[in-house]
Amino acid sequence: MSPPRESERIAKCNLSITKSYRRLRNTGNTCFLNVTIQCLGAIDEVSQVHFLTKKSTTQDRLWDCVKELQEPGTAYMPTPLIQRIPDLIRHKAGDPADAHKLLIALINDVSEPISQLFQGQMTSTIKCSSCDSTTSRTNITQDISLHIEEDASSSLEERLNDFFQQETLEGAIAYWCDTCQKPCRATKTLLYTRTPTILIVHLKRLILGKKIQQHIPFDITLNLEPYITLGNPPIQDMKLIGIISHQGTKDNGHYTAMTKK
Repeated sequence: MSPPRESERIAKCNLSITKSYRRLRNTGNTCFLNVTIQCLGAIDEVSQVHFLTKKSTTQDRLWDCVKELQEPGTAYMPTPLIQRIPDLIRHKAGDPADAHKLLIALINDVSEPISQLFQGQMTSTIKCSSCDSTTSRTNITQDISLHIEEDASSSLEERLNDFFQQETLEGAIAYWCDTCQKPCRATKTLLYTRTPTILIVHLKRLILGKKIQQHIPFDITLNLEPYITLGNPPIQDMKLIGIISHQGTKDNGHYTAMTKK
């Protein structure tokens, strides 16, 4: 997801296909790589930054694949990146793999300006209920991972609300307060201090070795304003760029992608 340009207008709630591109050939369970290439290639900001930065081996090979997809012809085998997979994640040729894990590894192995498109900054603040002292910790983020519960039907927006919901620390998880020098009841809040240009939302569907198949409703725009610290300038809604979906079970399945172009 990324903020829309001023000239863009949303006409209907789907991802319209404006041009026909070459397909990617799946060779021995490489669908997890194919969908990653498709989604990264659909991000305009990545394309723009690519031509302005010093390239890495992974970045050059990624863009070779993206350019091939934009040409007419039969299905394309992304050999340049297939050869890079063992350098990015632990993987044995012919075995399936996690598309999200590969996506993050690819982002970390390209030039810094491209990696920074996906980086946000979150601050966790804990406030002691006894003395009102606060401690804060800021971390760089590359995605938001949301746990999916079995038989739950809440939307993506509701799950994001839960993710950023203020948490109470008490009892067995009481907060150790350095000021009070004892475990204390406290509140913990998590907010963005800087939102990413491109937001990755990861739905974690594996629980105790079982894949949760429940559909999660979502819109094609996302408002991050409720999750930003006070005093930050207003931001535009994020607009959906692409979806990576896995059909099947934990042990057997297939990845597909849908993008805006």
